Amino acid sequence: MTHLWNWVTVRLDSERGQATVEYFLVILAATALAIIALKWIQGSGGGLLGNLFGKVISWVAGAF
Repeated sequence: MTHLWNWVTVRLDSERGQATVEYFLVILAATALAIIALKWIQGSGGGLLGNLFGKVISWVAGAF
């Protein structure tokens, strides 16, 4: 029984950093998608991004 317990604890210790790596990969993928989306929006001549910010600013200014 002791041999089995030692195997289990060694196995769990070896996977300790796996969750951290998974979180890092998810954040990296989300960042890459955000960069791609911004490049796509800016690639359209900035019209989409400028219009979006203009509408947001107009809405905020109109609310006050």
